Amino acid sequence: MRLSNSKLFAAVLALVLVWVIFTQVRMLDGKAIDTAKATALKNIEYPETAKFENLQEVKHGDASVVCGEYSVKPEGGDYDPAKPFVVEVREGEDARFSELPEDIAQYCNLPGKR
Repeated sequence: MRLSNSKLFAAVLALVLVWVIFTQVRMLDGKAIDTAKATALKNIEYPETAKFENLQEVKHGDASVVCGEYSVKPEGGDYDPAKPFVVEVREGEDARFSELPEDIAQYCNLPGKR
């Protein structure tokens, strides 16, 4: 019986280690996307209803650029059609949000916009 308790403990420990590794890697990979979401929420109307779609990080020189789409639900209405946006994230600088078509064309390759 002692041997099976050891195996169970080892299996649980291995699962916990795998979970910790994968969650930490996700946190490192998603930093630019998390920053982009936070920046977008500061710049859009009705941020409490925002839904993000098609988020993609693109390396552009020394910057990470996050492209995506968001939709919001105005008070008493339905969700608006998705709007494209881009957020430029540079180390040590404030992230820059834009919905300008020229910025989106420069950095993003969104579905239906190819």
